[in-house]
Amino acid sequence: MFASRYDPLVDLFSVDILHIEHPGGFRNALWRTTYRVDVYDDHGEALATVRERQQPGALKLGRATGFSGHLPFDLRVTGPDGRDLLGIRKGFSGRRARVDVTDPAGPLVGSLVRQGLRDIAVNDQQGRSHGNLSDIAAFQFGALARRDGRKVRRDLLRMPPELGSPVRELVIGAALAFDIVHGKGTTKPSGWSWPAG
Repeated sequence: MFASRYDPLVDLFSVDILHIEHPGGFRNALWRTTYRVDVYDDHGEALATVRERQQPGALKLGRATGFSGHLPFDLRVTGPDGRDLLGIRKGFSGRRARVDVTDPAGPLVGSLVRQGLRDIAVNDQQGRSHGNLSDIAAFQFGALARRDGRKVRRDLLRMPPELGSPVRELVIGAALAFDIVHGKGTTKPSGWSWPAG
């Protein structure tokens, strides 16, 4: 829908407000077995998609249960032109699992770890802290909204304009994979739903 307006100078890393949309509705909240997110700017311009590199295969049944958050995820973040922007990976783990964020070529940018009920610790390649997501940016999750007639769960990320690399990439990764970092996986979305304003 937005391909004709796509401006290559406006990308995932150059805007300060991201609308992060998950498939909405009761069925998706309970039975989604693959992780799928679409990202837009404040004007509705498509900026990125988040998809799994491979289908879950034998893990599909586990993804539809409360164990979804303990299973591995390997996500690929791509721009509207299909170019890789980030990788997000988590292995088999417990609730305080480390989630790695990588650049398109594969090297580690940093890691993310669940911090309490609603926050995420943002760490560099060596594990040193850059602080928590809530200290760096404003993140709201769980808004009920519609996109092209479909129900979506819309999360909103607002970053300070001066936020630079690699913290910007890590904060974006934390917002895109919030449910994975918090051990929810593809089921039981984090937080409560509220109408989008």
